[in-house]
Amino acid sequence: AGKSTLLKALRGNVPTMIQQGSRIENQQLKLGVFTQDLAQELDKDARAVDLVTDYARTGADGDITITDEDARRVMGALGLTGEKSLRQIKALSGGEKARVALSMFSLKASNLLMLDEPSNHLDVGCIQGLANALCGWGGQDGAVVVISHDREFCDQVGFTHVGTVTDGKLKLEQRSLQESDWEQYDIGAKLV
Repeated sequence: AGKSTLLKALRGNVPTMIQQGSRIENQQLKLGVFTQDLAQELDKDARAVDLVTDYARTGADGDITITDEDARRVMGALGLTGEKSLRQIKALSGGEKARVALSMFSLKASNLLMLDEPSNHLDVGCIQGLANALCGWGGQDGAVVVISHDREFCDQVGFTHVGTVTDGKLKLEQRSLQESDWEQYDIGAKLV
């Protein structure tokens, strides 16, 4: 419990969420955020490609040189091929909407990615592609913070640090995931 709330606090959405300490933003921070609700907040009457292109072009980190072709290439890599990228959001499935949101997110320059349950509503191929992209992302200049209950996805990404939220406090350790990290989610899954 508290994992999505932790991301909100780290993003600075609600300053009162930080009970002790402070949140200090580096001047070079370019934050990319994907929330599990983002796909549901898309303008239902807009075309998918228009949303992706507009989002990539606007804001402090926007790039006005992004074309519809760039957007469609990214969307295609996430499984929205052909005419699907030209459809209105209301004509897309939940998984297709998630792909639109991920496309928007991926075309924006970022050096810190925060993803809340990014594999929800995605098929196996798309999850694999996302995991592959994240495992090599950032190099020395970037970082990824992911909240996920998808064990296979997390194993594929291969995280270098694990954060555990207990009693409203975060414990961050430099290590890979361990079997014991999943025990609280496996309750009732084993036959007695």
